[in-house]
Amino acid sequence: MFSKKKRPPELPPLEKTAGDFTILDGEDYLDEIFENDMKISRSFSRFQLGDEEYEENYGKVIKSLLSTGEHKFFVATDPYGRYLGHVWVCLKIDTADFVPSAYIYGIETLFPGMGIGSALLKKAEEWAKRVGARKISLRVDVNNPARKWYAEKGYSERAVIMEKPL
Repeated sequence: MFSKKKRPPELPPLEKTAGDFTILDGEDYLDEIFENDMKISRSFSRFQLGDEEYEENYGKVIKSLLSTGEHKFFVATDPYGRYLGHVWVCLKIDTADFVPSAYIYGIETLFPGMGIGSALLKKAEEWAKRVGARKISLRVDVNNPARKWYAEKGYSERAVIMEKPL
């Protein structure tokens, strides 16, 4: 008489499925990419901004970055298509060597130590090479533990960014 609605099956927790990840084109995951990126980026900020000001400024920076260069996003997903991490890479002409250069704006994973970051980095490097980049670079804070990880992946320090709070 009364039909029961079938509930969608409950999915296992992400931490149980993250080890079986796949790297995909990330254009269908941009909302999740930017949501996660904004959260992570905020954790590195040295300035105490209110939520509204931070989100407004983050949006302005993203809009500005997307206005130049050729951008590519890759995501890692679990077998159910759930977001596990991403890499955002952009092809531009480098301002130091004046050659096509890929720049990684962000590489982040929800579960470090599972190989997700390594797979994303490899995919970004393959894409960069395929589209004609002669080098690839990124910025990492001096106190970020990922600095050692990048060195292990073949990245070397070339310049120092100096800043002074005003």
